[in-house]
Amino acid sequence: MATAGQIQYRIELAKKKSAKFLKELVAIKKKIKGLEAQLKKAKPGKKVKPKAKKKARPKRKPAKKRR
Repeated sequence: MATAGQIQYRIELAKKKSAKFLKELVAIKKKIKGLEAQLKKAKPGKKVKPKAKKKARPKRKPAKKRR
């Protein structure tokens, strides 16, 4: 069983990890907002055509049996 000190230590670590995660999350949200603003300002360019799928290679005919 864990002691009170160990539990407090784990709580402190979890709080630090949570604070770091929230800080990163805020930075990511800020970056997303900036990119969305750029997207709105961007002029619509040429329409991008979807790439055509490559055709499958024709299957080889089985080799003729030799005597």
